[in-house]
Amino acid sequence: MTAARISRLPGHGCRFYLSGRCLYEERRNPGLHEEYQCVVLARLGRAFDDFALRAENLGMTEEQAQAAWEARFPAALAREAYCRKRGPGDTTSFPDCPSAAGDLCLLALPACAGVCARFARRQAAAM
Repeated sequence: MTAARISRLPGHGCRFYLSGRCLYEERRNPGLHEEYQCVVLARLGRAFDDFALRAENLGMTEEQAQAAWEARFPAALAREAYCRKRGPGDTTSFPDCPSAAGDLCLLALPACAGVCARFARRQAAAM
């Protein structure tokens, strides 16, 4: 008698599974793991925060600050948008990276090989 080979089921039905990655730790403690964040969006967020602080210090109105940021954003995007993990842009949403899921970088999340002890069935309204 030969030993049967058992294969793990894919994690597609798990609510913590997304594109071959496990979201369990991020869902459990959102934002705790900074290394899961999209580096491009994090840098742009810091650039905007720095700009907002300077605009406030200069006494700019909200309208003036908005106009200045809109004029400055293309240059900020050109400076900050580099990422070694960035795949070819085939999406229509910012930051136009197939590895981005909201403000998370899927490539930074742990790979999901299949059903694990934390497997939780996806419900129709959950995702």
